[in-house]
Amino acid sequence: MTDWILPFLAAYIGQSLGFLAVVSVVFFVVWRLGAGRLAGRRIRARGRTFDGAQLRHELKHTAVVLAIGTAQLLLINALNDRGWTQLSQDWGPWGAMGAALTVVGLVLFNDLWFYSVHRVLHTPWLFRRVHAVHHRSADVNPFSSYSFHAVEGALLTAWLIPAALLVPLSMPALMVTQLIGTANNLMAHLGYELLPVWWIRAPGLRWTNTATFHSLHHTQLKGNYGLFTRLWDRLLGTELSGYEAAFVEAHPPEGAAP
Repeated sequence: MTDWILPFLAAYIGQSLGFLAVVSVVFFVVWRLGAGRLAGRRIRARGRTFDGAQLRHELKHTAVVLAIGTAQLLLINALNDRGWTQLSQDWGPWGAMGAALTVVGLVLFNDLWFYSVHRVLHTPWLFRRVHAVHHRSADVNPFSSYSFHAVEGALLTAWLIPAALLVPLSMPALMVTQLIGTANNLMAHLGYELLPVWWIRAPGLRWTNTATFHSLHHTQLKGNYGLFTRLWDRLLGTELSGYEAAFVEAHPPEGAAP
């Protein structure tokens, strides 16, 4: 059993310490040091605001989700050892350009996977028994990012398995995709809108997720199901109608006191 327990513990502890260090720094910089200066960018929650009970809830469930993610990565490595996947330890035969296209493809696949699973999790039965764990964080903050029920954590990260089984993957490209996903999740749960007001009008950029976009999902409990983009919400009619106005509202007028 030590053949998998020890690697799991080493990977889990390393991943957890790294993740919590990053989240703690982001929380301290934005929610503590920047609280006054960024007051005009604060996305206000409806109902209960962030407190110690919410933090404890988030840390408990984050620990479980990180364990699930670690187990899935070890499973992919085990599948590769048996020849079921094609993982390479370099950027792949097509070099940097191929790796960049791989990252884009993985991000888009993850975006569609997340949207699909997320909508299913909002069906009444699954919402009450699974997804409500995440929605206890109405006043989202960086510690909300991976605070999920174990079932939800497994479903949301399971996209890695079919991707690895079906497509030759570069491990560096996969790691870059994971870093992009973590950064996006932190941004979506930041509780402050730090992107500039012109973002919502810029071609291409306006289609990406923002802290306001996801915070509205937490306060209204429906709509805005996307992860990286607004694409699937716009195409399938699930984007909340007040999103763009809320994004602009999260920016104080120029010259206004914070």
